[in-house]
Amino acid sequence: MSDVDTEIAELIAETSGGAVGKDLALDEQSNLLEKGFSSLSFLQLIDALETRYGVYIDLEEDTTFLGRVSGIVRFLKDQNVV
Repeated sequence: MSDVDTEIAELIAETSGGAVGKDLALDEQSNLLEKGFSSLSFLQLIDALETRYGVYIDLEEDTTFLGRVSGIVRFLKDQNVV
């Protein structure tokens, strides 16, 4: 697990209001929706990612990568910000 994985898991825990803890976020067996992450939490996570990393996440595009820490990290690497 990298520092980026941990940072994203902490963002997930923060934006979920604690509903999805850091350890649960790092568990790749199920996606965030299955873990109790709400649609409002997803919007807050998107805002946090855009603010922290200076990326743009188009909600009209495929956003399934947001379901797992590994998908978010891969997206950020593709954007050359981590």
